[in-house]
Amino acid sequence: MGGLTLFAEYNLAVGIVVSLELLYFLWLEISVLAYRRFILLTVAGLVLAVIGGPITELFAPSLIHWVHGIAALLVIFGFYNPVLNDVRTTEWAQVLLNNPDRIRQQDDWMTPMDDKILEIMHGSNLTLTPSIIAFNTGCSQKEVNRRLIELADHGFVEKIERGKYRLTQRGEQYLCGQFDAVSITNDETGVQS
Repeated sequence: MGGLTLFAEYNLAVGIVVSLELLYFLWLEISVLAYRRFILLTVAGLVLAVIGGPITELFAPSLIHWVHGIAALLVIFGFYNPVLNDVRTTEWAQVLLNNPDRIRQQDDWMTPMDDKILEIMHGSNLTLTPSIIAFNTGCSQKEVNRRLIELADHGFVEKIERGKYRLTQRGEQYLCGQFDAVSITNDETGVQS
């Protein structure tokens, strides 16, 4: 690294190592990309910042702010994708990072809590009340009530009698990955989605 200062050599070495680590992570965790392709934008922004920044600083210092600005925009567009922006919530981020296989193709009306509710109902194979579901999910009973009504409206659960619900075949198919919630038409459910 001939005429480079020690600081420039250090920045370049750190940038290369961090870029290799990010690419290695993506290679190992390909399932994350299968569900959230916009993570590629974020990683591209990070690689541009940690590799492109030091290289630009060495060969074209007047362009360093442009490179960092573009890198920052890529990271922002990656995490705040205007179309599929569900990584904003902590709950989605935890599911995505801890259990990427649990991410299913959900429609706009669905929340991560819906998956929790459906999984509790699937695991028990019983008719359950909102208070039992709330106790087992750690969510409030009021919110579980709201989500159960929404799930029933879309055919994932059915109301047996007042305050008692059970999983439908559509709910089972969704949990097994055999049903894409986004593909529900308004004719099937009678609900505007």
